[in-house]
Amino acid sequence: MMSPRIQIPISIGGSRTMMSPKQLLITILVVFSTLSFIKFLLITHPSAGASSTAQLHRAEWESGNGTAARNDGLAAKEFALLRSVVAARAPCRLLVFGLSPQLLALAAVNSGPGAATAFVTDSTEDGDAARRVLAGRVGGSSSAVHRAWYPDVAGEAWALLRRARAAGPACARPTGTVSKSGCRLALTSLPREVLDARWDVVVVDGPSGAGPEEPGRMGAIYTAAALARAAAAAGAGGVVDVVVHDVDRTVERW
Repeated sequence: MMSPRIQIPISIGGSRTMMSPKQLLITILVVFSTLSFIKFLLITHPSAGASSTAQLHRAEWESGNGTAARNDGLAAKEFALLRSVVAARAPCRLLVFGLSPQLLALAAVNSGPGAATAFVTDSTEDGDAARRVLAGRVGGSSSAVHRAWYPDVAGEAWALLRRARAAGPACARPTGTVSKSGCRLALTSLPREVLDARWDVVVVDGPSGAGPEEPGRMGAIYTAAALARAAAAAGAGGVVDVVVHDVDRTVERW
């Protein structure tokens, strides 16, 4: 005995046609496939909003305006304090872990005969943009941007610090040349012009470290301290100021 064939009436242009369940299913699949394809195009094709954001980012860099507010930047009072620290030591040798329009403005503060400013970043895009800005400036100071690779994410901080404490003399208050350090925390992959130089002020505001999967600042903070102690051990004289941003966060506080 054959089962009855079910047909569903569909109204098209005022007339009614009968559609079987199979035809209805095919129609639904076609509609959903079309919608999915349209959604894919919207996601993958650069929108006007994304283009405007990219243009704003480039304009912010090219202007070199270090007072621009950023969600991941320094607060106004923090930037004023950091600026005053650099201004009090200028002309000096300034090393900055991190790169943003705010931090880039420190190169202009650190001006005068013998002044030198170096930035360390893990972002190729930011590094290229900063070099263009620095190349267009003239003054009595030299500036450089170095690329870094941070091997450890913030979520590995506790395990990394525990291993460092167990390493004994290799990581305990280093006073020798940082480029020859045997401590896992030392950023020995940085260029020699960073590791072998004597710095008067070292600022740590990079890498991001904003989440457990983001590059952490363990190595940057340890290397900043190691560079300061190496300068003191070499009898270079004077005090090395080390400034660390976001010390309210767990990793930076550790």
